[in-house]
Amino acid sequence: MRINRRTLLGAAATASTLALAPGTANAAGATRRRVRLGVNYTPSTRWFHIWEDFRADDLRRDLDDIAALGLDHIRLLLLWPAFQPEPNLVSGHQLDLLARFLDLADDAGLDVEVTVFNGHISARYWTPNWLQTEPKPANWFTDPAAIAAQQRLLRALAERIGGHRRFLGFDLSNEVYYYWDNYAGLEVSPAEADAWLDALSRVSQQVAPGRINTKGCDSAPWDARGTKLFGRHALASAGSVTSIHPWTSFRGVLKTDPLGPLATHNAERLVQVMQAYSPVVDRPVWVEEDGAAPSIHFSDRTRPLLGEWIRRSVRNVASCDHVFGFTWWCSHDVSEALVPALNPLEYDLGLYTNDRRLKPAGAALRELAAEFDRNPPEVRPRHTGIIVADDDPGQGSDLFFELAADGVRAAFVLAGRAGDEEHLRQRGITELVRP
Repeated sequence: MRINRRTLLGAAATASTLALAPGTANAAGATRRRVRLGVNYTPSTRWFHIWEDFRADDLRRDLDDIAALGLDHIRLLLLWPAFQPEPNLVSGHQLDLLARFLDLADDAGLDVEVTVFNGHISARYWTPNWLQTEPKPANWFTDPAAIAAQQRLLRALAERIGGHRRFLGFDLSNEVYYYWDNYAGLEVSPAEADAWLDALSRVSQQVAPGRINTKGCDSAPWDARGTKLFGRHALASAGSVTSIHPWTSFRGVLKTDPLGPLATHNAERLVQVMQAYSPVVDRPVWVEEDGAAPSIHFSDRTRPLLGEWIRRSVRNVASCDHVFGFTWWCSHDVSEALVPALNPLEYDLGLYTNDRRLKPAGAALRELAAEFDRNPPEVRPRHTGIIVADDDPGQGSDLFFELAADGVRAAFVLAGRAGDEEHLRQRGITELVRP
């Protein structure tokens, strides 16, 4: 049966247009992989402050580093205050710099996803001063004026770069719930978070039709029970792509068993969790951010296994259907001299050192890029569906890993859909099991 491709937001791009089949050329003439491979860009000089001190030669060298690995895209995180210093003022100068950056990416053959409202990046909090009202910060998830200002910035960005052939689309924000929960002390209910997500996703789709439209989250909204973050159904429906940041390294397993099923199948598991909540079976999913800090999250015994862990984990992600891509965090290490007060784990996450020497993680991604070009990864059928409760998808994790260890690739099925034969048929599921 042929499945009709659609999204909740009308003309949003579908899997077939977001991740073209092998051999299909994009606007720039490059061949796209079935599963795309990229990296989150951290400039080797100036860190995320490149917008205040834009040095094209430095950026060009960094982008050439990334292209040399055979990667095809980057995720670019903007600093919101630089682009919108006042609610009614969007910096034309910064928009010009962003367009210039996309030109540099074009020269390197890289597509660019633009992440916009970054309240939280690398354990730093970045918001415009006009939100820092007394006695507490303005709630930019519920305040109508603040939401209108965010919509204004999306429109200005799309007007300036929306037609650029290297513009992949928008990610609304990076793990933004850490801003309201850990830093600003804002009261944001799941319903309010979902309403913000829906409102901004709709504008993103309107101003950049046919481009990626997503919201980057780590595993917290998917694994936490009784979460006060975003709703899972909202994340699986808003925009055109559902994105996840697995960060397997925070589970602690890389210090003890980086090649075991909990380590090598965790990102794949989260892809399957997201697909269980999707309203359509062919909605694209994206491992938009994943990484590991060798100096902290590996032990002396397991550190030499970093490259093999990456290869196995990414291959397992690529075995899932409707995967847009995998994007590593991050491109270059952060200089402690330039940024002296970060959490220690933030400094050595790059594919390259800060002085641009290739690291084992970079070599592993380079190998995968060449491998995916030679032999595009095949989708593994998932005939076994693990039934999970709508409010606790994590309950099926242990069984997922047990089955993976036995060579069985499983999917997840929400309990409310377990009796829907058409839904199961479309997903190829012929057997249901319970944790």
